[in-house]
Amino acid sequence: MVEVLPKAQDGRGAHGQRKARKRLLIWQRHQAFRSALYGVLLTVLGGCASLEREPVSVQPNRVAVSGNNHIRTSSQGQAKIADELVTAVSRDLLQETEPLVSEQLIVDRSLLDEGPLANIGNDYRHYYTGSDFRFACMALGTAAAFAHTDVDEGFREWWQQDVRSNAWDDFSHFAKPLGDGYISIAIISAGAAVGWLADESAWGSATGEWGRRSLRALAVGAPPLLFVQAATGAARPGETSAESDWVPFQDTNGASGHTFMGAVPFLVAADMTDSVLLSGLCYTGSLMCGVSRINDDDHYLSQVILGWCLAKMATDAVAKTQEAKSYEVVPLNGAGGVTGIGLEFRR
Repeated sequence: MVEVLPKAQDGRGAHGQRKARKRLLIWQRHQAFRSALYGVLLTVLGGCASLEREPVSVQPNRVAVSGNNHIRTSSQGQAKIADELVTAVSRDLLQETEPLVSEQLIVDRSLLDEGPLANIGNDYRHYYTGSDFRFACMALGTAAAFAHTDVDEGFREWWQQDVRSNAWDDFSHFAKPLGDGYISIAIISAGAAVGWLADESAWGSATGEWGRRSLRALAVGAPPLLFVQAATGAARPGETSAESDWVPFQDTNGASGHTFMGAVPFLVAADMTDSVLLSGLCYTGSLMCGVSRINDDDHYLSQVILGWCLAKMATDAVAKTQEAKSYEVVPLNGAGGVTGIGLEFRR
């Protein structure tokens, strides 16, 4: 018996190699089983023929199994019967073994591509390679122009003298805590926990997804925020004679941290809804904490702009990771034992 094994295709990375080895092992087992079954069936059929009244000269059967599974034997009728039986039995064998391979592939993929660390890694990759750099340059340019001209100081004086009131102070007392780190992180973490506890329900799943995305956005956006705060070196209103000017590494208030923390949960919620009305309300909510910082005279306008834009870039990176997960490579089982791979798109 001569066997010609199909050439195993090398996968990319360890996952592809494991997949190729497993499929090759199953193919080898299938071929060994098929060859053994051929021998048994042909032997039985030959023995039955020898029991007939008229002697029949039966030449030794010669079976050659190639990659295309062609059979050459001295008895075409015996080969036809054997081939039909082997095909039926081997199809059942493949149907039993293929789900195990598919299940293993799905488990391996979930460990490599859908874990928390993989999500955060993809978030960072999208933040630093897929961000809208025109938006980032526009934000930095606008903030720099406001900080080094009279815009920041003029806007501050206008708000404090002509806009600020008891009503705005009450609003600030409500909105400002949304940007306190220990409060916002506690609320977001609670949302993620609800998702783990009530994932079977629609509201629980959505709440958990919102919490997990918000935590990832904070993890991605916090390092750039700390760097921008220090690199610009701007001070709070009234702290130094430099006012809102950027003095690198002289202070750490160049971007509003409260604005960043308070904007992330609302921007994530806006990305999760298809409703224009709800999205608009979420974007409005993302500005509340920044407005409170201006009203309380704790930050200049340019610093609030930077904090909000950094939050927007972080949530956009998370949204791109989610969009990349909207399709998945899956194994396919076709009729007649045909196998392959396909793309599954989720909307």
